[in-house]
Formats: sequence, C-alpha cells, structure tokens
Amino acid sequence: MLIPRIDNLAPQHFSFWSPPAGTSVLVGAERKPLALPEFPLPLHRDNLNDGSPSDAAIGQGLYDYLRQFPDCVGNNIYAELLRDAYPHFITDLAAHAVMLDAKSVEPAYVLRKLTCLKILLLLEPRNRGLLEQLCRGYFELAMEFAALVRCREYLREAMRFGQDLLAIDHADFMALSLLAEIDLLFGDIPGALDKWQRLSVQVSDPEMRAHIEARLAACTKAAESDTTLVDDLEAVAEALRLHGLGDDRQATFVLEGLEAHGHFDVRTAIG
Repeated sequence: MLIPRIDNLAPQHFSFWSPPAGTSVLVGAERKPLALPEFPLPLHRDNLNDGSPSDAAIGQGLYDYLRQFPDCVGNNIYAELLRDAYPHFITDLAAHAVMLDAKSVEPAYVLRKLTCLKILLLLEPRNRGLLEQLCRGYFELAMEFAALVRCREYLREAMRFGQDLLAIDHADFMALSLLAEIDLLFGDIPGALDKWQRLSVQVSDPEMRAHIEARLAACTKAAESDTTLVDDLEAVAEALRLHGLGDDRQATFVLEGLEAHGHFDVRTAIG
C-alpha cells in the first residue's frame, strides 16, 4: 500500500503511530488476533509514552479522532478497523445519532449527529437512508441563522451527498429537489432549471406542479441579480456578528445593502 501524507489535524492532542508489520490486536470474547493495517493510526498523545499502545488505547484514539475529523485521510481504514476490532464504538455512534435526534435542533447537536452519520456511511457508502439524512441534514443546517456563517460549507456538504444519491438513482426526487435549491443558492441557474424541469416530468399532483412552477420562476428572477443568495446569507451572518459586537450602525448598513438586492425581505427573514 502506498501510504499518503498524513497531516495531524490536532497535534496538541494526538500523535500518529505506524504499527510494525505483523502487529495485531485481540478482539472478541475469544480474543482472536486481528492484524492491524500498515497505516498511521491516531492515538492520544499520553498513550504513546512507552511507544507501544494498548489495544484499548488504539480503539479509543481511532474513535475520538474520527469523531473530530470524519473526513480525514484514512477515514475508511479507521472506520473499518473500528467495525472489525471495536464494534462497541460503532454501536455507540448509532446510539448517539438516535439520542441527538431527540434533542433540540440547535446547530451544535445537528452537527454532532451528522458527524456520527458520516462515520457510519464510511462502512455503507451506498446506504440511501444515511445519504438522505446527510443531504437533508446539511441543507437544513445551512439555513439555520445560528449557522449562517458556515452556510457555504454546509451547502457543499449537502451537495456532495445529494450527488451520491443521484449516482445510485438519477431520478431521486429528494436529491434533485435539494440540489436544485442549492444550485439556485449558489447562482447556478442553468443547473437549477435543469433539475426542476427533470422533476416536473415526474409529478402529476397539481400542488407539487405549482410548487415547481414557482421555483422555476424564482430561478428566472435570481438570474437577474448581480449577487447570489449564498452571498446574501453570508451578509446576514456578518450583520448578526456586527450586532453581537454592538456595532448596530454597521450591521444596519450591511442589511440595507442586502435588502436593495431584492432577494428577500431582510426584516421579515430576521423577524
């Protein structure tokens, strides 16, 4: 295996350890040996003091690092090792996702749930249920006022999982509709129009057809603007930041400029 460059994303807390060839951990009630991959593994720094981490320390390091950095280099290898050698951590991830579903929809809780789902998806990359939850979850998170400062990042994540859904089923209704909304937000009007038109041939319900016609009209209107809706959402985030700093004069200036674009009524949106 050609080992890629591994950047430590939290060097103050983790160190990487490369298992010597033939190193194994004992798994299950029967304590059967499982060979470790010849690939750098993240460990808590304190667990490398003697140079030879325990089996438990390896599992804990993998679990904690993945929960902080689910998109890190080697994430598939780490997730598969957790599944094969430390399945209780995979069970814990699923339990966390369910538990966080029952909590209030504050962005921090939503993001923790989505991180759990991301790790589970590494083990089942074509699981439509997980992909749907991730696509819709990141889209809805991007629209939360408290998360607007990262709306562009979250929309790209939603797009990523929506495209994975379309790779499984090119006519997936939810994926097409959310991706059309994301295209509109980013100012990709041809992309949004194409997806809404593809959806229009799938539906016969008058209410849904009326909704699609309204979205097509919204695309036409957005094409006339010099800015994108994502630009506007980020401007709202900046205004909220300025307000939090007590600079209401500058916040008002930002909002007045935003309202002049005509994408939406800022005062109504903020309430």
